[in-house]
Amino acid sequence: MATNSTLNKDMTRHPLGTAVPLDGERTELTLTRHYSAAPEVVWGMLTDPAKTQMWWAKVRGSAKTGSSFDLKWLNLKDEGHGIESDWWYGRIVEADEPRLLELSNDMHGRIRVELTPAENGTQLVFSNIVAVQTEVVLMSLAGWHVHLDHLQEALDGKSVDWQHWWDDFYPCWEQIHALYGDA
Repeated sequence: MATNSTLNKDMTRHPLGTAVPLDGERTELTLTRHYSAAPEVVWGMLTDPAKTQMWWAKVRGSAKTGSSFDLKWLNLKDEGHGIESDWWYGRIVEADEPRLLELSNDMHGRIRVELTPAENGTQLVFSNIVAVQTEVVLMSLAGWHVHLDHLQEALDGKSVDWQHWWDDFYPCWEQIHALYGDA
């Protein structure tokens, strides 16, 4: 049985991201991480449906420019009813393995992940251009912060137990959300 007890719940181990207004409607969220895995390994975590479920979402589609790339969120509060989220339809805007993955998604706008070889691993720069209400900007930023923390765990071979995510990680999300509100 999967468990979240071995996963890190300290969301402050990585630096906070930024939210920069682009115009009256859109905001760019940016987070930077360093992972001790090679870019090819991180790429697999971003694009292989068996691996994306470890830290992010269900994925269907192909990581090739112009291909569909749909996401289904797994961190829902189920309360034992077996609910699932809808698929959010997306398309790969640009894929340059293992350097760049950019997609457009009907729920999350434009998502861009740049991977650069760095000393002892990979620097990942994640950006998301969203058109959401002001109060949702920091919620989204905190959400991506937690998911990128889960990516660190997945690279260490650990998978999130999504059935228990809400109980185990929603308090972590609340903590990092508060820090973004204070920044």
